[in-house]
Amino acid sequence: MASVQAVKRRHEARLMKIRGVVGVGITRKEGKDCICVYVKDDNPKILAAVPRTLEEIPVEIVVSGEFTIR
Repeated sequence: MASVQAVKRRHEARLMKIRGVVGVGITRKEGKDCICVYVKDDNPKILAAVPRTLEEIPVEIVVSGEFTIR
């Protein structure tokens, strides 16, 4: 299986093109690495567009709101 970093790198640009996605990162859930996709709200269309796994790596969706630079 590919590393979570490599999988994130391969898919990040495509994920960021999904309307409503505001960021992509790496996190751990239940002791396992996963890809974290940050979305601006819990719109069903946004949630349906984000895959639940990428190359056997789980994807965690976090409703974060918009990110702003301070």
